[in-house]
Amino acid sequence: MLKKINLAFIIILLITATVTYFLRNNYKNISAISPETLKPPIQKAIRDLTTITFTKDQYEYVLTPLFSYEINALITHEMDYRLFSIYKRDSVFPLDLCLIWGENISGGIFKDRSLAFSQDMRYCSYSYPGRLNFNNNEFSNNHLIVNDPEIEKKISSLSTGDQIKIKGKLVNVSATNLGQPGEFDPEYFQINSSTQREDSGVGACEVIYVESIDILEKGNPILQQIFQVSFLSLISLLALNILMFVIGIFIEGYRH
Repeated sequence: MLKKINLAFIIILLITATVTYFLRNNYKNISAISPETLKPPIQKAIRDLTTITFTKDQYEYVLTPLFSYEINALITHEMDYRLFSIYKRDSVFPLDLCLIWGENISGGIFKDRSLAFSQDMRYCSYSYPGRLNFNNNEFSNNHLIVNDPEIEKKISSLSTGDQIKIKGKLVNVSATNLGQPGEFDPEYFQINSSTQREDSGVGACEVIYVESIDILEKGNPILQQIFQVSFLSLISLLALNILMFVIGIFIEGYRH
């Protein structure tokens, strides 16, 4: 009887964790809209144009500030390049975010079932069949540069569907390999930031040196909590079953 109850709990937790894993990041389900995400990004000239330099994972980085930058927006897709990374630069460019704001949010366009976002090889794109009044000037792909452990912790908590505030600087980046160049780690590379919202295609991405990042509204918070509880409970229950199995083998062997 106990074995059947135990198996039933495992199945229920597995189904719950699987379903909520996919639903928790559905940005189309959000209802609470932060007023700040309806405003355009703020880009201002800066007086101090001193370069930002640091060394990380074999590369020396030189960041040339272009403008101060603040963006409040909805995450419609994210790509974490720290997972299964083969490039040393990914520790400095850990996350790319597809963001929308303004009328794309206030008009409810983001909820349209035909609208889809995707990311691949540092590019973000959107698509929809038919006609949709989507404003390309209120959409951007953002390469986040992080050189602060606390900020790195914060970006690890971000999920698709979150409404966020990012403050920092738009920068051009040049990096020199201080070690042995390889197939995936060239001797030198350069990345320049877009400084306008009206462009598109190659070179249209914002490169942001992140100085602060905050969540304005958490996307699907209840589903996020259900997933976390069910997933942790499932792991704990499986670990307990494995432990009891090992103890059972040990006791059986001791008896013999």
